[in-house]
Amino acid sequence: MATIVKTPAGTWKAVIRKTGWPTNAKTFRTKRDAEDWSRRTEDEMVRGVYIQRSGSERLTLEKALQRYLADVTPTKNLWPPPFLQY
Repeated sequence: MATIVKTPAGTWKAVIRKTGWPTNAKTFRTKRDAEDWSRRTEDEMVRGVYIQRSGSERLTLEKALQRYLADVTPTKNLWPPPFLQY
């Protein structure tokens, strides 16, 4: 069963807690949208066709490369190249 609450920002938050599934939450502009989503999602869980969309599945290649360039590349020792050390 889903819990639907109004947030201080005026949006509606639907939270689904179901045994054997991770807690799933999503925010909507209208209560009707929250109810529809929770009903559809719970139905998919019962039928066994629900696919949990994690943050990594929403990550695009462009964002991943930008994050790599910002976080990893500065820590690499790129000079001198490894083949010159032989």
